[in-house]
Amino acid sequence: MSRIDIAELNDFLHGLRSSNAEAKAMIRKIKEAVMDYAQDNSLKGEAVSTSKRYFTSTYTSICQSIIEALDESEERLAQYIREFGSQVDSSPSARIDAEILQEAMAKVSQLQRKEEDLHRQLTAPNTKPDMQQVYAVKARSVHTQLLKAIEQENILEKYLAFEQSHGHFFSALDELIRSTGRAVQELLHHVTFNDKTGTYSVPKSATNSLLLMNKALQAARKENGKDPFPKAFEDYTLFAYTYVNDQGETVTMWLLERDGKRATNQELQDFLEEHGQELNPLLYTNLSGEELERKVNDSWKEGVNYLNGQKVSGFSGGVLKSSAYVASVKDAMDDAGLTEMTLSLGFGIAAARNKTIMAKKVKKPEVGKISEHTSGGQNPVQLIKNKYPNEKQAGKTFDYIIENGQIKIRDGIHEVDFIIDMEGNLKVGKGHSYLAGGADVQAAGKLKLDKNGNVRRIDNQSGHYTPTTDHANNYQQIFENSGINTKNAWLENYSMILTESGYVDLGKLGHTSTKLK
Repeated sequence: MSRIDIAELNDFLHGLRSSNAEAKAMIRKIKEAVMDYAQDNSLKGEAVSTSKRYFTSTYTSICQSIIEALDESEERLAQYIREFGSQVDSSPSARIDAEILQEAMAKVSQLQRKEEDLHRQLTAPNTKPDMQQVYAVKARSVHTQLLKAIEQENILEKYLAFEQSHGHFFSALDELIRSTGRAVQELLHHVTFNDKTGTYSVPKSATNSLLLMNKALQAARKENGKDPFPKAFEDYTLFAYTYVNDQGETVTMWLLERDGKRATNQELQDFLEEHGQELNPLLYTNLSGEELERKVNDSWKEGVNYLNGQKVSGFSGGVLKSSAYVASVKDAMDDAGLTEMTLSLGFGIAAARNKTIMAKKVKKPEVGKISEHTSGGQNPVQLIKNKYPNEKQAGKTFDYIIENGQIKIRDGIHEVDFIIDMEGNLKVGKGHSYLAGGADVQAAGKLKLDKNGNVRRIDNQSGHYTPTTDHANNYQQIFENSGINTKNAWLENYSMILTESGYVDLGKLGHTSTKLK
């Protein structure tokens, strides 16, 4: 027979939540490290690409399964305590020892017989009055004991029924923990890397263990009353584009396709926004920036805005469909007042993914304001203030050299964030505020180079600095002052309109493209 102490269980649950919180924080850091590694474009080579695919497809899934198991352990125990209270005893200090209750049950019939005997003696015609009083006191005492015994009997019956109905209450959680452990052991001991071929050898047993782990995860969710996916989930092909936004946060954009075409489903989209990171990576395809841009451009040819799934009709749709490549009809789009459609040619992706960045209402920087700082005899052209100087941004700095006006970044990196500080120094990498150390700058945006280091595209995309179109128009001079050749490069100049809440209105972004001479 078993025992249970609800006060002890509640104390254990409190400690479990505390230890789980620490464990989940550690697991999330491992997961973030894997994602950072997968997104680090400074690492090149087939072996690196293979390694990234391996860690993304395995460790992301395992980390999520461990986190889910920790969550399930808390939820299942809390549910067990709640159901005990509703079905057996609601007291927060309830204690049940089935052996003691069993003994109490055995006394019920004995107490019933004793009560009956006392009642007969009390009502017998030859019983003296003084003995009647004694029998009455004894009868009341026995009756009280009998009521308590019956109450304990009822509790035991409820508890036994509860135990019987909850015999497999933790089975799914137990299987999830075991299957996750097996998957981890398979990866640690049976996956090998061949440094000569640059490939991972993943045995079938390891693949099967991951599939079984995911199956156990879904079973645990189902047992705990969680519907893992909306009904329409299997009708769509799912893509994920993961990136680091201007605030240094890792964010995932979820995209749906049906029959090879961009599709929308608000219920499924809402589910992905909330639970997408919990999905097994086998259920979706990760897109690179180049792959997403290709999809965007191909979709425009069909008259569909890939980022929001909306069809483009009328003249605008005709212009897009007639173009072999959207960039070739920019002038026609500008003439037709369709400049906002170029959202999908680079900044559209960046703007959509950074839609949570708030552009605070601040005093507009004075364009052309000259600082007293000098750089190689050149005065700063302008000052652009950091909108969030106290915000610590994560980022990276890449080493480079400027040679004959060309920028040559280590490891052949071609697309970077850049800033030019007030002393004319160029800094490239990830995260504008990080590169500038939070200080004000002359220029900030994104930079694209060709394989020789020639500047091919400059823009003014920066959430921390939000350079104006007037600021961007001075970029060519600022680059030249820093010894960088911009001849034949494209200046992509974006203007941002804020909503009443202070957010960038993505539907009203203006854009112009100018080829620098």
